[in-house]
Amino acid sequence: MAVAKNVKTRQVHRRAIERTRLVNPQGPQATTSKQLQPSGNFWLLLTTVFAASLDEEDEVPASFATTFQSENVVPLQKVSELEALLDEAGDKLVVIFCMVRWCPFCRRIAPAVEDIASKGTHNIVMLKLDMDDQEAESSRIVARYNAFYMHQERYAVGLPTFVLIRDGEKLEHFSSADEAKLRGAVRKYTA
Repeated sequence: MAVAKNVKTRQVHRRAIERTRLVNPQGPQATTSKQLQPSGNFWLLLTTVFAASLDEEDEVPASFATTFQSENVVPLQKVSELEALLDEAGDKLVVIFCMVRWCPFCRRIAPAVEDIASKGTHNIVMLKLDMDDQEAESSRIVARYNAFYMHQERYAVGLPTFVLIRDGEKLEHFSSADEAKLRGAVRKYTA
């Protein structure tokens, strides 16, 4: 029984490491053996290994947000939706929360995102962009605001990532699950 659980755990870890590999924009036929190595980004690797270590039967800690749904956080899927929301927002601060459900850091910061969105409804529009959603145009939206960084000569997105926009112009973006940093950035642009 213990051997079967260890094999399953190793398979889950292997899948998690596979998720850290970045897609080669030139296609799979242009992939070299060096590009097949897991990302050297320690933070992203740590995130995925930790997420994989939580078996589906394991209980999620109470401090994590178990859902990413809130009436004050608007899910975003298409670039056209983003354009409409930016037009509606006017001079309000728009914050795009780039996340995935399996990321423990995204889960940890989700209650703060929901709290900021609920308290700042008159001057903040909070959007949620699920980077794993197959229907979402997440890579186009992230690319539109250049909210990624170069890592080993390839583009990568740290999770969670926050993009702050006002009047259609990007003010800043950062990748962090630091609640104080998020609240500070929101205060900076709403004061």
